[in-house]
Amino acid sequence: MSLSFFRQVAMLARESFNKRSELMMGASALIISSLAAWVIRYRMFDYYENAKVGFFIVVCCCLWMGLFDSILCICDARDVLERDKFSGLNPYSFVFANVVWQAVHALLQTGVLFWMTTSIIEFPAETKALLAPAMPEYLVTLFLITFAAQMLGLGVSAIVRTSQQALTVAPFILIYELIMSETLFGLPDAVRPLRETTIVRWGLSGLGTIFDIDALPWKAETSVKKIMRQVSYQVTGQVNGEVSSSPVGGLPIPFFDKLIARLQDYITNFPLNPGVLGVNHNLPEYTATAAYLGHVWMVLGVLALAGIVLALVGFRRTVEIR
Repeated sequence: MSLSFFRQVAMLARESFNKRSELMMGASALIISSLAAWVIRYRMFDYYENAKVGFFIVVCCCLWMGLFDSILCICDARDVLERDKFSGLNPYSFVFANVVWQAVHALLQTGVLFWMTTSIIEFPAETKALLAPAMPEYLVTLFLITFAAQMLGLGVSAIVRTSQQALTVAPFILIYELIMSETLFGLPDAVRPLRETTIVRWGLSGLGTIFDIDALPWKAETSVKKIMRQVSYQVTGQVNGEVSSSPVGGLPIPFFDKLIARLQDYITNFPLNPGVLGVNHNLPEYTATAAYLGHVWMVLGVLALAGIVLALVGFRRTVEIR
């Protein structure tokens, strides 16, 4: 007997609540979010590196929660579903019912993550609004990252036959996302275009764009400037000492104080070469404009749509049941 789309959604909700899946999902989201927020809370927005690592961890939380929330939802009941397909189960209704229910899960998970991170981490008080105020933009981006990860998991769940196969594939997906996003280290030019296919790359771009992390100082810049300031005081102190011990020591020298002050200022504010320090303040993936943030959201939506198409293709094919 064929079930309508709405009956499919109602059935999924009933089965999920019967298995107490929502309780487990909420508990895991709370634990993951609180641990991540507690680790990255300290001076997250003081430096570019801190903000990038912090948002990378937030994106990984979304990826982890979304992927493992959906990767078993089809393959775990594959034998039953194959029999139901012969009995008239509409693959489109079933897949789209799962999409809607996973979207509900994504809202719950991102709500928990948003609450924990904004409660523990001190976000910038003044952040330029792009498409909306910063906090709503942050929430929408978290949802899109999580939903795209869920649709990726749904597609994998429809392609593989058993839950064991799905759990075997999952670590490879995570490794691909983490490595190919080019967040941890650079990629060879030959494979660099593959980073555009990763959820992590676009999720990190979205969060970094909202809070304009490209404008934050780099640790290398700050450290070198501190060293140069110390050097300037040491050099001018030595010059003062040499002058005091010279035959003209104690005699007023015209403009000497101004010369010392200019020397200190020159050394302290000596223009640094960003390339030598490995600093780049013009990263295109963190362009803080409304157009670019809209582009990031669109790409995350396309990645979610690709997962849905994969789920439809995988679930429509006939799998030999045991």
